[in-house]
Amino acid sequence: MTRRSLLAGMAALSSMPLVLSSRADADPAGLNVMTEEYPPFNFTQAGELKGVSVDIVEEMFARAGTGHTRADIAVLPWARGYNLTLQRPGHALFSTTRTADRETLFKWVGPFVPTVVGLTAKKSRELNIKTVQDLHPLRIGVVKDDVGQLLLRARGVPEERIEAVLSNDQNFRKLISGRVDAISYETTVTRWGLEDSGVPVEDYETIFELDRGHLYLALHHETPDAIVSQLQSAFDDMVSDGTHGRILAQYGIGL
Repeated sequence: MTRRSLLAGMAALSSMPLVLSSRADADPAGLNVMTEEYPPFNFTQAGELKGVSVDIVEEMFARAGTGHTRADIAVLPWARGYNLTLQRPGHALFSTTRTADRETLFKWVGPFVPTVVGLTAKKSRELNIKTVQDLHPLRIGVVKDDVGQLLLRARGVPEERIEAVLSNDQNFRKLISGRVDAISYETTVTRWGLEDSGVPVEDYETIFELDRGHLYLALHHETPDAIVSQLQSAFDDMVSDGTHGRILAQYGIGL
C-alpha cells in the first residue's frame, strides 16, 4: 500500500485503526500528515485542500525533499487527528496552536501563522465580559479537544458550562440559533465560518480573548530530532527568502 492510498483510506474510514508507516522513525517521507477543516488556514473546497497553512506545509515539505504534496494530507475531525498525533509515532498535525499545556506533548515546527483564540457572541446579547469569572454563567460551545476547550478548562470555567461537539459547523448552528451564548474558537476561523453560514458577520463580536499565539505543525513527541530539524530548517529558509510572508499576504494575514 502506498502512502497516498493509506492516507486516502484514513480520510474515508477515520473510525478504523490506522497502519503506521515504518519509515517514519527515520525518514520524514514516512510521516502521516493530517489536518482538519479550519478555514482560512486549512480547508477543502471542491474536493481540493487549500489554505494558508496548507500552502506553507506543502512548500516546506518540498524544500525538505520528503515527497509530500497536499494530496498526501488526510483531512480528519480535529479530535481524531489530535489523539493520533498524541498517541502514535509517525503522525503530524496542523494547524495546531502551541500552548504551555501542550509544549511537552509534541515536537513543533513553525510558527506558521499568528492566532487569537476568543469567545464570539451575538452583539444583540450585549454581553459585558471583563474577567474569566464573567464567563461562568454562559453556555459556551467548543470543539472537543480544541484549544478553545482546553483554555476554558485551564482558566477554571465550570465543565458543565462547556458544550463540546465534534465539528465547528455544529457550533455555528448552535450560536446562530441561540442554543449557546458564545463559542470559544480561533476568531479568524469563526468569522469565516459565520460568513459561510450566510449570516451577517457584523452581527457578531469577540467578547473575550483567551490567548494569542501561533499555529504550528505538531509532531508525535518521539519524532527524531533530525526530522524536526530538517523540517524547521526548510521553514526557516521560507521565512528568510520571503516566501512565508508572501503566502500570508495572499490571504490578507500579517505577521
